[in-house]
Amino acid sequence: MYRDYRDKDVQFYYVYKAIQHPEINNFVSAFSIQERVKHIAEAKRRMQTEIPWICDSMDNQVKLALGSAPNGEFVIDPEGKIVRKRFWSNPKQLRSDLVELVGTVDKVTTVDDLPTKFSIEPKSVASGVVPRLALPGSLTPVKLTPHPDDEHPFFAKLRVEATKSLLQEGKGQLYLGVNLDPLYKVHWNNPAGNVEIKIEAPEGVTFSETALKGPDVKEEADIDPRQFLIDVDRGDSKEPIDISLTYTACDDAGTFCLTMTQKYTVELEKNRHGGTRPGIFMPEMFANVKRFDENEDGNLTKDELPVGEVTLYIGHMDFNGNEIIEQVEIETFMKMFNNGRGFDSPLNDGDQSKQD
Repeated sequence: MYRDYRDKDVQFYYVYKAIQHPEINNFVSAFSIQERVKHIAEAKRRMQTEIPWICDSMDNQVKLALGSAPNGEFVIDPEGKIVRKRFWSNPKQLRSDLVELVGTVDKVTTVDDLPTKFSIEPKSVASGVVPRLALPGSLTPVKLTPHPDDEHPFFAKLRVEATKSLLQEGKGQLYLGVNLDPLYKVHWNNPAGNVEIKIEAPEGVTFSETALKGPDVKEEADIDPRQFLIDVDRGDSKEPIDISLTYTACDDAGTFCLTMTQKYTVELEKNRHGGTRPGIFMPEMFANVKRFDENEDGNLTKDELPVGEVTLYIGHMDFNGNEIIEQVEIETFMKMFNNGRGFDSPLNDGDQSKQD
């Protein structure tokens, strides 16, 4: 039976779910509902939007109920019935749906009419100074349980991923990445010591290393991730792994520096809400970045970048925060991922002689 919704108002909502690509624009996965609410407040501030948000629970009930679509779109009628749904949002098709369901409007709102504009936060501390590890492409996030204390939040957050061979056959590699959470506006205090990770090996499980230490960094402060990759033979063990992370973080305002040890439990099972780090696909995505340089001056401005992807490119490559991606920043970015291997330089179309 056809239902007529033409006397009904349309209300839009954003739905906060588990972060699909942690590290994009420096956001990392929240460990608590309070942090998810803070993420929403930060997104509203930076996007300058008045559209209300629905915050999913930490067990991701809304995401699961809506089919775990990464960029889903749903039209729900006044009785709560889903009348349109898409795995991937399509604004043009959504407009057609609303015309069919609700009717036409006197004035069509365009993107330019909206106050929404995602702003890039300037970086006040050095970044792009620690090269990224060359990582295998088959990494899968695994289940991770943080053990908070009552005194301090997780200023830095651990992320653990495993190769498919480790999950399926019991022998492979484990990736441990440590990212500062920009919610807390902190940086590494490098003179105070390197990031350290200690692994408590369950019986029957062997690791190539159980005491890991981050690189020496000449800058006194930076915000780059710390990355580690180790070999693991779990045999037949299904026991969880206990990990402790020690680091020194200082707030950007200069009011405190804290050295702390925080603990985690890791289970070598796939975390289906873990998302995909941009490091998995970013080298390929940015390899041809030169094509956007319309005036061929070696730099990229916001006007030259694709609509809808400005925040992605600026957020990752604009290290000095001036909203221009300079040639040296492109070179630095490409060297950070895979140590410069696996793709040609976007500046010279693969001519290695121009890099020397």
